[in-house]
Amino acid sequence: MNMSLKSLAWSVAALLLIVTFASPLMLLTIFLVMTPFVVLFNLLQPKFMIVHLVLIGIIAYFLAGGYGQGVLSIAFFFLIPSLAMGYIYKRGGKARTAISTGSVVVLAQLLIVLLIFTVQFDIDLKAEFSSYLAESLKQIETGGVLQAGWAVDTAKTFSDLIMTALPMLLLLIAFLLAVITHGLSRLAFRTVGLEAPSLPKASTWRAPRSLVMYYLIAMIASFAMSEDASGYWSIAITNLVPILRFVFTVQAIGFFFFLAETKKWPRVVPLLFCIPLMLFPPAYIIGLLDIAFPMRKFFVK
Repeated sequence: MNMSLKSLAWSVAALLLIVTFASPLMLLTIFLVMTPFVVLFNLLQPKFMIVHLVLIGIIAYFLAGGYGQGVLSIAFFFLIPSLAMGYIYKRGGKARTAISTGSVVVLAQLLIVLLIFTVQFDIDLKAEFSSYLAESLKQIETGGVLQAGWAVDTAKTFSDLIMTALPMLLLLIAFLLAVITHGLSRLAFRTVGLEAPSLPKASTWRAPRSLVMYYLIAMIASFAMSEDASGYWSIAITNLVPILRFVFTVQAIGFFFFLAETKKWPRVVPLLFCIPLMLFPPAYIIGLLDIAFPMRKFFVK
């Protein structure tokens, strides 16, 4: 089993995904690269796993050419949460535990990377991003349609918004990477005769009712704050509101799966409902109401 064709195939898959980090395909493959490592961790004994990883790293380094060092650095970044999730699966842990662990590890690494860039390399991320964006927008400004100084002002406003919402963005990225890896790993495990735990049925998803109170407090605080407010609480409130709305949107998806199960609708119906829920942000109110009130009891009766 350790040196089977299956393990070699997944090692090749990991190698090909890592090499794409030297190309624009990286924007897609970063969401796929953790899965081969999760499979290999569960398929191989530790000593053979190390051998595979070393060989993958050496080959990827030479195939990437001048980007070899950067490619390996990114691969190592994704290897750590992959091993963490793989360990949960190997111990027979729950899917929720694996996703939570993967999300926390990715988030911690992202924060460490940001800290290294800002402290060790003395880089002001906000200033760098604003400068880069201003240079890009000046191409539009020089067309004569917009007044002078528009590019700088717009870049500053947008960079302020991005930096303020950065915690939320990092959290959602970490969560998305973990969820996608879990889903793909469950499918991949079937190809090698292994099993991974599944998440609870969508129809049973229920968020704590206390989140509604937190949301109301956050909304009141956001209305009370001035537009130019800054500091810890301003950043916290600015990020808390969209995060809770995302949770309510997920709750709304679970509510429609509950309806489909209760009313014996075809399985495709709740999936079709997911599209407008994700594309129409105010639809989060459905999930909020589902948490705040016993709506499901009404539909059961």
